[in-house]
Amino acid sequence: MKMKIILIATLFCSSFIDSQAQYNTEHLTLSKIKNIGYQQSKVKQLTYEMTDVYGQRLTGSREYFAAAKWAATKMKEAGLTNVHFENYCTDCRGWTVKNSNVELQSPNYMHIGAYPLAFTKGTKGIVEGDVLNIESFADMNFLKQQFAGKLKDKIILLGKEPPQKSLADSVFKRFTKAQLEDMQELVVTKTKVYPMPKQIEIYQTEYFEDNAFLQFVENEGALAVLKTSSSVAGNVNVAGTFYYKESDPKPLPYFEIMPEHAGRIIRLLKQNITPRIKVNLETIFYNEPGNNVNIIGEIEGSDPKLKSEVVLIGGHFDSWHTGTGATDNGGNCMVLLEALRILKESGIAPKRSIRLAFWGGEEQDYNGSVTYAKNHYGDFKSKPNSESEKVSAYLNLDNGVGEIRGIYLQGNDFARPVFQEIFRQFSSTQPYYTTIDNRANTDHETFDYYNIPSFQFIQDPLDYEPITHHKPLDLPEYAPEPDMMKNAVLLAWTIYSIASSEKMVPRKMKN
Repeated sequence: MKMKIILIATLFCSSFIDSQAQYNTEHLTLSKIKNIGYQQSKVKQLTYEMTDVYGQRLTGSREYFAAAKWAATKMKEAGLTNVHFENYCTDCRGWTVKNSNVELQSPNYMHIGAYPLAFTKGTKGIVEGDVLNIESFADMNFLKQQFAGKLKDKIILLGKEPPQKSLADSVFKRFTKAQLEDMQELVVTKTKVYPMPKQIEIYQTEYFEDNAFLQFVENEGALAVLKTSSSVAGNVNVAGTFYYKESDPKPLPYFEIMPEHAGRIIRLLKQNITPRIKVNLETIFYNEPGNNVNIIGEIEGSDPKLKSEVVLIGGHFDSWHTGTGATDNGGNCMVLLEALRILKESGIAPKRSIRLAFWGGEEQDYNGSVTYAKNHYGDFKSKPNSESEKVSAYLNLDNGVGEIRGIYLQGNDFARPVFQEIFRQFSSTQPYYTTIDNRANTDHETFDYYNIPSFQFIQDPLDYEPITHHKPLDLPEYAPEPDMMKNAVLLAWTIYSIASSEKMVPRKMKN
C-alpha cells in the first residue's frame, strides 16, 4: 500500500514538474516576445517609411517595384534569409499618373474632387466639354439608339444622384463582445466562398461589364467619363478599371468623383442648366514585367527533422494609386515583418521554417498568391503536390489594421483547439475568439483551395470601410500604433507556437 502511495506521489510530482517546466518555458518565451514587441517596436516607423517615402504600390508600376526592393532590404535587416523575388505576371501592364485635374467651368468655377481610375488613358492636353448624364449602361441597345451621334466632345457623367450617407452614424467601430460571441457560436459557415478558379472566373466577368459602354462613348467622340458612388463626407471610392493586362483595352479618361459634386452636377442638369467641365489627365503606360514580384523571406527552422516543414504567412503588398496603402494592406505587411523581427531579436528558434510572403496583384485576381501557389503546389487542375503537404498553415493579415480579436477557421473546426491554446496565453487581458465562418476576398483563399490550413484573423473594423478602403485617405494616420504593436506581438507568439508544435495544424476533411 505504501509503495502504491509512493508511486502515485512520484508520478504526480513528475507530472507537476513537467507541466511547471513547460509553463516556465512558455512564460519566458512570451515575455521575450512582449519585451521586444512593446518596448522596442519598429512597426510604426516601418509603416511611415513604406507609405510616406515609397507611397502607392499599384500592380505593375515602377512605384511598386521600388517599394518591393525596399521591403527586401528591410527583411534582410530583420534577420531573414533567402530573401528573393518571384515573378507573378509577365503581361501585367505598368501605369502611372503624371498629372490630373477636373474643374467645373460653368455655371461657375469649382474644383471637382476627382481621381482617375487605374489603367485609363490620358486626355490630349486640356479638354473641355458640356456634361451629359447617362444613368445606366445595363441596356446597351437602348443606350446606342438614344445617344448615337450626340456624344461628341461631351463629358459623360455615369449614374444617378448618389444618396447621402448620414454623418450621425459612427464611422469608427470595434467589435462588441456580443458580436464576437455570435461569430464564435456559429456551427456552420455563414459566408459563402467559391473555389479559387470559380472566383477568378466571376471576377473577370465582372471586370469587363463596362467595356462595351466605354468603347461606345469613346467611338462616339466623348472626351471623358465621370462616375461616383455613395460615400462619407467627400470621400471618393477609387480603384481601377481592372484592365491591367497588356492585351486589355485602354479606356478613355475615366474618373471617380466626390458624390456631393456629382449630386450638384445632376441637380443642375435637372434644372436645365448644362454644366461645363475642363479635364486634364496625363498618364503613362509601360510594359516592365520585372516590376511584378512577390517578396519572399525566411527564418530557417532549428529542428533537423521539422525544418523542411513550413509555416507560411503573408499579406498583399500592392495597393491602389490614391492613398498610400497604409491600411490596405501595407501596415499589415509591416506587422508581419515586425513579428518575425521580434522572433529573431528575441533569439527564439522555432523548430519549423517560417516563410514570409508579400504578395503582389491581390487587387487583380489574387495574381501574386495564385501564381506562387501554382508554381509551388501544382496547377489548379492537378492534385496538390507533396510540397503543399509540408505547409503546416498559412496565416493571412488583410482586414485593415485594427486589433486582432480572433481568427476565422475557414470551415476547419479541427484547427480550433490549436488556436484556443495559442490564445490562452493572452486571455488574461482580453478574450480571443474562434469562428468556424469564412472570410472572403483575400489571399488565404488561394491556399485554402490546396487544402492547406489557411486562416484570416478577425480584426476590429475601425474606420476601414467608410474612410480608408480603396480611398485617398488610406494613409498612416488611420493605422493606430497600439493596435499594430499588439498584433505584431500576438502574431509572433502564434507563428512561434505553430512552428514549434510537435504536430502540424490539422487539415480539413475534403468532400
